[in-house]
Amino acid sequence: MAKKNSNPSTKIVCPMCGTEFAIPEKTHVAVGIVVGADSGLGTIYPATTGATHAPAPSSQSQKKATEKIEALRKAGVNVDNLFSMKSVSGQEIIARIENGNLSVVSDNDPIFAAIMGRGTVPNRRLFRRWVMAQVFHMLNYKSYRGSKTGFVAALEAKGYKYQWKMVLEEMRVQAKLAAEDPENFTLRNRWFNDGRIIQMGVDYLEQLVAHINKLKVRHCKGVPYVKLGGRNVFTADIQTKVIDPIVKAMIKIGEADTPQKLYSAVNAAVRLIQQWWFTNDACMSQAFKDAYKGAGAYFTMQNLILFHGASFKNGCIKLGQKKSLAMLENKAHEYATSQEGWRLFGVMKKLIADSGINIGKKMEEWRK
Repeated sequence: MAKKNSNPSTKIVCPMCGTEFAIPEKTHVAVGIVVGADSGLGTIYPATTGATHAPAPSSQSQKKATEKIEALRKAGVNVDNLFSMKSVSGQEIIARIENGNLSVVSDNDPIFAAIMGRGTVPNRRLFRRWVMAQVFHMLNYKSYRGSKTGFVAALEAKGYKYQWKMVLEEMRVQAKLAAEDPENFTLRNRWFNDGRIIQMGVDYLEQLVAHINKLKVRHCKGVPYVKLGGRNVFTADIQTKVIDPIVKAMIKIGEADTPQKLYSAVNAAVRLIQQWWFTNDACMSQAFKDAYKGAGAYFTMQNLILFHGASFKNGCIKLGQKKSLAMLENKAHEYATSQEGWRLFGVMKKLIADSGINIGKKMEEWRK
């Protein structure tokens, strides 16, 4: 009596419509994944059983699995449990192994939903990944002489000018997002907004006045003046020509009732700041550093939870993706409201530790 094969034959069936995909008798695997329309990964045409032929893809849309892997890996997607399988027609289909079971990855797969449904390709997703890469790099920062290390040292090393250039660019982007992606606008405006910028302006004015008071007073026909911003300014005119216009610019920022008007107001204020005293010798505003920490920690954690399997712990129990995201939102709202973004940075470090994430290894992956 012939011995029965204990291993059942392998079938790949669409969970939505029941279509059985044709696969060869024997095959090989390589890591891979497929994403949707605007991912730039082309179109996959898997053959089906009983079909006389499969649609022929154009040479332009056909891509190797390695190219798909590379595109997604660079976008920060975890592809460890995804594989490409070659069909009988020579086309590659994408499969995933979960708990020992093989299943085809369809376009409405949760992975794709997480990317496409949240509008993360190419804008929001890549922004979060860029922020995460910056945060990890800054966490590993060491000054030239090694006397300063860590995130704050890396931020301060960028210089005072950076805070105004960064905020101006952020307002420009937010003005566009307000119309194109309101949800993303809200998430980013939570950290960088009119209130924060006004605080930065107050810090600047305090340092500007202190700087002016240290300037050498010269005299022209007996009238005292100082050199400020490459210009000669009579001391009697400092308040009306230098200080008051900046104060009015900050008031305009507070009065801006649309993101577009806010960007214009910030742009005008930055021009005044650049005109009179714009130097890296000034100290970064604490309001800016706090917002920078909060935003960096928030988008880094969001990316780690969505695409790198990170999860908060309640004791020894992992909360999972949904509960971890909910916890992140609660903490972000709390610390953004209290203007304690630095506290969220501590939450991020806990998430990294709870999830066993090696920052150095992640950075090495991105360099490949």
